[in-house]
Amino acid sequence: MICYNVEYLTALRAMDVHFSISGDILLATMQVKPSLKIKIKDAQDKDSYLQKMKTRVQEGKNDQFVIQDDGMLLNGKRICVPNVEELRTEIMHETHYAPYAMHPGSTKMYSDLGPYYWWPAMKKDIAEFMARCLTCQQVKAEHQAPVGKLHPLSIPEWKWENITMDFIIGLPRTFRKYDAIWVIVDRLTKSAHFLPIRQNDSLDKLAELYVSKIVRLHGIPISIVFDRDPRFTSHFWRSLHRALGTKLHFSTTFHPQTDGQSKNRF
Repeated sequence: MICYNVEYLTALRAMDVHFSISGDILLATMQVKPSLKIKIKDAQDKDSYLQKMKTRVQEGKNDQFVIQDDGMLLNGKRICVPNVEELRTEIMHETHYAPYAMHPGSTKMYSDLGPYYWWPAMKKDIAEFMARCLTCQQVKAEHQAPVGKLHPLSIPEWKWENITMDFIIGLPRTFRKYDAIWVIVDRLTKSAHFLPIRQNDSLDKLAELYVSKIVRLHGIPISIVFDRDPRFTSHFWRSLHRALGTKLHFSTTFHPQTDGQSKNRF
């Protein structure tokens, strides 16, 4: 930049501009550095997870991440964004609200940001950010049929005719090798059985336990509500209850509250 007015000297110095003055001519040069990249680099040094990744890279234990000459940590060719909400929000805000961006949806935003930035649960954060955009919620049309209304479960008329069940897993192993609990709840009286089991118990074993502990005491239920555990959705389990005359009701997808009476016992 060549300037013939020396009055701009003070303002240019505030911008960290280098000057070369010859007579009435002022030659100014300015090096532009992306402020966002600098902020990410500084925040990386304070992020414990990314520092751990840097250490693993330096020790040769991780070939997925690389360290640039300036110390910036990359995941492949993507900049690793530290766990700083302001930084991540700034990146998503620029992508979503830029004049030529036209408010992209979460899938488009992820495809735009994915080649350049990376952080854990990035796709989830982008979807949540996009869902908070009032303009998108008001203007964008829904491209799927409207969902129906939720229907409450019918009120049982007699005890232990309608039950719910679920598993509590990930428990410390007992001296008898039990590491899970099978919770079976009566929807009317809220009374429950807590049956110790092993996570790797076969369906034959669970069926035998169900008959000896539940059917023997309370009879065959009319209906059972449970989540979509693979053990409950198996052909064997369906065939067993079809033979017993019990109706099986699976919880609504992404709505675990359907089986809330079992989960409330956890």
